[in-house]
Amino acid sequence: MIFFKKNINKNLILIILLILSSSINGQEKKIRLSFEEIDFSIGREYPDKLVETYKEALKIGLCKESDTENKFYSNNAVYLFQVGGGCFGASPSEISIELENNLVNINWSEPKEICPDVGEAMAFYGKIIIPKRENLNYKEFKFKYYWE
Repeated sequence: MIFFKKNINKNLILIILLILSSSINGQEKKIRLSFEEIDFSIGREYPDKLVETYKEALKIGLCKESDTENKFYSNNAVYLFQVGGGCFGASPSEISIELENNLVNINWSEPKEICPDVGEAMAFYGKIIIPKRENLNYKEFKFKYYWE
């Protein structure tokens, strides 16, 4: 107790540093999630769908029978999404996907110009790859679309 009283300033600073350190470590960072394009017919039929298993991916035609695909879905879940369509089509280079806490932000740099007079543009259909081991709570994720 005498040691603590003599070094109260040093101990107080140490305690404050420990609290700040644990607070900073407890905050989650934005993590980029990868995505891939999928066939438009699957994307149109199953929008905003979480696919968790190989069997489910086979059933909807997202993959073909193979050991590689089986292993992929053992380690990953995928979320099917759509960006663009209507006035403007989206390309993969215009899309970024980030995970922050339990919110997956789907960002698209939508063109800021007037809709062209010519027809409708094709949407981009994709799957967001969610590593299951790093995201044990992936079933609780919310997905939000942002047009920048």
